[in-house]
Amino acid sequence: MWNRPGFDTFLSEASLRFSPFDYQLQAARSALRRMRGRAILADEVGLGKTIEAGLILAELRPRGLADRALVITPAGLVTQWQEELERKFGVPTVRAGRDRDIPGREPVAGSADRPVAVASLAAARRDPLKSALTRDQWDLIIVDEAHRVRAPRSSSGKLIRELRSRHLLLLTATPVENRLQDLYEMVSLVAPGLLGTAAQFRAAHGAGSAAPDHEPRNVAALRKRTAEVMIRHRRSEVSVLLPQRLAETLRVEPSGPERDWYADLTARVRAEAGTATPSRRLALRSVAKLAGSSPAAAAPTLAKVGWDDLAARAGALAAPAKVAVLLDQVRRYTRNGEKVLVFTAFRRTLDQMAAHLAAAGIPAAIYHGSLPRAEKERAIATFRDDAPVLLSTESAGEGRNLQFCHVMVNMDLPWNPMQIEQRLGRLHRVGQDHDVLLTNLVASGTIEEQVLRVLEAKINLFELVVGNLT
Repeated sequence: MWNRPGFDTFLSEASLRFSPFDYQLQAARSALRRMRGRAILADEVGLGKTIEAGLILAELRPRGLADRALVITPAGLVTQWQEELERKFGVPTVRAGRDRDIPGREPVAGSADRPVAVASLAAARRDPLKSALTRDQWDLIIVDEAHRVRAPRSSSGKLIRELRSRHLLLLTATPVENRLQDLYEMVSLVAPGLLGTAAQFRAAHGAGSAAPDHEPRNVAALRKRTAEVMIRHRRSEVSVLLPQRLAETLRVEPSGPERDWYADLTARVRAEAGTATPSRRLALRSVAKLAGSSPAAAAPTLAKVGWDDLAARAGALAAPAKVAVLLDQVRRYTRNGEKVLVFTAFRRTLDQMAAHLAAAGIPAAIYHGSLPRAEKERAIATFRDDAPVLLSTESAGEGRNLQFCHVMVNMDLPWNPMQIEQRLGRLHRVGQDHDVLLTNLVASGTIEEQVLRVLEAKINLFELVVGNLT
C-alpha cells in the first residue's frame, strides 16, 4: 500500500493526451477520495462530465481497481464514448453487443490494458446482453444520461439495479426534472439509505406533491446530504469562460385557417376533458402537445381519437406560419456561412421542415431516433463537413458534441425544461468559440404560451434543490 500513492497524486496525468481543467481534476479527486468512487457527476451541460468520469477511470485502472469497467450510454453516444476514451485517455474500448465482446470474464495478465466495455442502454436492458452484464461483478460502471435509469420500475431502472459494481458513476445534468422524488431515486442508486426510506424522504422534504409551484422543505439540509455524493459545477463557478447565450422567443402569428383550426381543437379538448376517462385524458393531452409543434404532427393522433374532420383540416395546412419563420431564420444565418441546428420533438414536424427546406434549395442533414447508428454518425459528419443545417428530434439532444455550430432554433418547446438545457448544451459547451444564438418559435394563442409559464415554475424547483442554471 505504501508503494501506491493516494488519490492526491494522479498517476494518469502524464499519460493524458489533453490538458483537463482544474475543476475537472478536483471533481475526480473528490469522487475518488471523499465519495469512494460512487458519485453523481451533475455538472451543467457542456462542462465535461465525460472528462471527469474518464479521469476517474484512468486513475482506478493503474491501481488495479477498474480491471472490469463498463460504460452504459444511449445508443447514439456509443461511438462518441469510444472515441473520447481512446483518443483522450488512451484507454482501449470494445462495443459490448455479444457475450464474447465483454472483457474480463477470465483473469489475464496485463489487466490495465484490458478494454473497457461500452454498451448502449437499449441493448443492455435486453437479453442476451443483459444476462451477460448482470452475471458477474464489475469494478466500475459509468452510466451516461443517468436520468434515464432512475425510475425503479422501468426496464432501464431494473437493469441498473441488477448490475453489481464496487464503483458507480452516474452522469446527468438533470438529477431533478419534474419531481423531487427524481433526486431521491438517483441518490439511492449510489448511496442506498443516505436519504432514508422513501417515506422518510417525503416526510422530511415534502416530496409527495407534483404541483409545479410546490417548494420542498428543509432545502439546506437536503443540499448538505446530497453534496456527500453529488458533484455539480455551474458555468458561473468554474474558470472556463464559455461564450454568452443569446436567446430570443419569437411569437409567431398563425394564419387565419391555422388559428381557426387550433381554436376549434382547443374548444373540443376542453369540452371533453372534464368528463373523460384517464386514458382519454392522456390522449387529449397528447393531441394538445402535438398541436403545439405543428398541425402535421397532430393529424394522425386526431384521427385516432375520432376527430377526422380536424385531422383532415390539419393535413390541409401544408405550410404553417412557423415554417415560414424558420426558413427566414435559416436563410439569415446560412447566407453568412453559419450552420444552424433545428430541434423538434416530433418526427412529422421534422419531415415537414425537411420538405420545405428542400423545396427552398437549402441542404439539410436529418437526425432522428429511427436511424441506424451508422446513419446517425453519417448525419453528424455531413452537418459538420457539408450541410449548413441539421434537422433533429430529441435523439441528438443528449450527449452530442456539436461545438462547430453556434446557432440553434427550437421549432417547438419541450414540456420538460431540462430538455431545453440538453438541446442547448450540444452547442454551449467547452470548446465553443462563439456566442451561442438561440431562437424559440412559439405560436401565439396556443398551449405553448402556457408551457412557457409552467417551464419557469419547474426550473425554479431544480434551482432550489440542485443549483442555478446560469
